[in-house]
Amino acid sequence: MRRRVTSVAALALAVSGGAALVTAAGPAAAVASNDTPAASDGYSLSIAVADASIDPGASDTVSGVLTKAGVPQPGDTVYLRAWVNGRRHHHGHRVGSAETGADGSVSFTVAPRATTHYRLVFRTAAPTPSPSSAPTPTSRSVVGARSKIATVHVLRDTSLSIRARATRHGEAIQGQLRGGGHALPGRKVMLQERAVGSDAWTTLDTKRTRRHGVVVFRVATPSAPEEFQLVFAGGPNFHGCQSGIVTVGS
Repeated sequence: MRRRVTSVAALALAVSGGAALVTAAGPAAAVASNDTPAASDGYSLSIAVADASIDPGASDTVSGVLTKAGVPQPGDTVYLRAWVNGRRHHHGHRVGSAETGADGSVSFTVAPRATTHYRLVFRTAAPTPSPSSAPTPTSRSVVGARSKIATVHVLRDTSLSIRARATRHGEAIQGQLRGGGHALPGRKVMLQERAVGSDAWTTLDTKRTRRHGVVVFRVATPSAPEEFQLVFAGGPNFHGCQSGIVTVGS
């Protein structure tokens, strides 16, 4: 069965302050098992993202598979809901919809401006008893299945300063890690060393940044000039970076 988009084919929406481009994509690729117990009638809906982290301006794919008692469900409408990281969401904002393919899969292309959480929702009709004044039975829409939450991290640039100062017991190599205009505490930073003129760096130690993104390493004063740098490997929401180079020793 051919998938048909039930919302606008390409939808540019503001999601709690972060704009996102949402389009219906082709049949979903292999989706990680991430099912949520059905709200009714044995439905289940999985969710996965192609890339957990993307660069600003890049796109990603959110996909899932709708099943009923383990059997794929084609031709059903699935809604994509989203909310920006750090904002109260309840159930998020609806940002797109598409019909499941023959294998029960559905996928959306998204381009969030900031780290965004996504959830897929399938709604089904539930008949309700007709009132005595209305002989025709009525029906209402209820959530048949709701996926877990999948997050797309939009990476931000970081910077790492460095300076060296002599102490009574050797040298203190200190730096500050910043990203997104703020100090970054609790992040792992490596201290690396090499001989002057060498191209090979050696990692001496790793520490986490403190409250104001500051990290301090203490080393013995080398007998010959040595070069030091600090390195942040990156992580959720942030690109990695490295500091400048300081030379210690006479």
